[in-house]
Amino acid sequence: MAEEAKLPAFFYRMSPRAQQCYLKSDAIDRYNFVPSGAALARTQTLLQALESGSLTAINRAAQHLVDEICRLMRITPLRVEIRGARPRNSRSELHGIFYPHERPPRMVVWMLTAQRRDIVRPKTFLRTLLHELGHYLDYAFLNLGDSFHTRGFFKRESFLVRSLYVAPDEGPRAAAKPARPS
Repeated sequence: MAEEAKLPAFFYRMSPRAQQCYLKSDAIDRYNFVPSGAALARTQTLLQALESGSLTAINRAAQHLVDEICRLMRITPLRVEIRGARPRNSRSELHGIFYPHERPPRMVVWMLTAQRRDIVRPKTFLRTLLHELGHYLDYAFLNLGDSFHTRGFFKRESFLVRSLYVAPDEGPRAAAKPARPS
């Protein structure tokens, strides 16, 4: 077995049903998803709201983006909650969390770093939001029955980020800017 194909040790302690779910998740590397113009616009609105630091505006923009992605994927939306500073312990910070068993399911994402309380970088914030959404998609879209951090899961997360994130210098305004003289 190739080094990259090895399964983690905990896999062998999982139930057969969980192993099957894990392997199915690992085999899926993208979604059948093409972002709409509205999804791209809502992503930009979210990133602009993040720059403002307004928790109310960020919550609204994040919910609108997630609602649009869920609409495109034809699944019921979940609740999005954006909070301030990340909780931390002596080893790590919590970036986001997904609650699959609440009705409706809910995800929480933190917008400020734990120690310095800086606003998280836009792409990092978007990746965390889409990571938590990815857990929901495992249940609601892929019908996996559970959600594991498989290689496939992280590939799907990256696929969503690549589909929705446009770097500030890659947008239409950047293309319209005249070249600087040398």
